[in-house]
Amino acid sequence: MKQLPGKKRSDAAQSPRQDSLREQVYQYLKDAMSEGTLRHGEFLDQDIICERLNVSKTPLRDALIRLEAEGFVSILPRKGVQINPITPEFIRSAYQIIGAVEVDCLDEVFDRLTARHIDEFEESNERQWQLLKQDNYIDYYEENIRFHNIFLSLSSNTLLDKTLIHLRRRLYDFPRRSYSYDWEAFNLETHRRFIDSVKYGNKAAAMSIFRIEHWSFDVHKKFFKLYYDFDEKSLR
Repeated sequence: MKQLPGKKRSDAAQSPRQDSLREQVYQYLKDAMSEGTLRHGEFLDQDIICERLNVSKTPLRDALIRLEAEGFVSILPRKGVQINPITPEFIRSAYQIIGAVEVDCLDEVFDRLTARHIDEFEESNERQWQLLKQDNYIDYYEENIRFHNIFLSLSSNTLLDKTLIHLRRRLYDFPRRSYSYDWEAFNLETHRRFIDSVKYGNKAAAMSIFRIEHWSFDVHKKFFKLYYDFDEKSLR
C-alpha cells in the first residue's frame, strides 16, 4: 500500500525489528552487569555500547528505560545513566519489602498447603543442599527461588513475581558473586524449621521464621559484610 504524503508508517509496522533490538540491548546490559563488566555506581558510555552492538540510540534508550523501571539504573538529566549501587540501605529496604510480601502471602495461602507441597519443600531444600555442596551456585539460586515459589504461586496476587524477582536479582545477581557456604547453610536451616512448622500446621511459627529470621537485615548482617565487601561502619 502506498504511504500517504506526510504520514509515517505505523509503529506496528516498525515494531518487530525494534522490539528485537530493544530486547538484545536489554539482555546485553543485564549480562554485562551480572558478569561484572558493568559495575555498580559506574556511568554507562552509551556511544561505546551503540558501537559495540551496532545499534542506534533508540533501542538503547528503550532498554535503559526498562532497566530504570526495574531499579537497575538511574537516568540522570545532564549526567547520564548510572548503574545503581548496592548499599546497606538498599539491602535493608529490600529485605523489609520481600519479608513483608512473603509473610503476607503465607498468611493468605497457609491453609491451602498440603502434603504434596510439604514434599516439594523437602525435595527442594534437599536439592539446594546438594547443589551447595557441589558449589553449583547458579542452579542453587534457581532452586532457592523455586522453593519460595511453592507457596508464592498459590497467592491470588498477580504482581508478586514482578515485585520480587527484580529485588532478588539486584541483591544476588548484579554482579553474580560466589555464595557463602555458611550463609546459605544458615538459610537452608531456616527452611527446614519453616517446613516443620508447615507440617505441624503452625502458621504463626512459619510466618515468624520468615519475618524475624529469614528476611531480617540484622540477623544476616554478618554475612552481608563478606558477601558485599562492606566495611563494619557502613553496616551499623
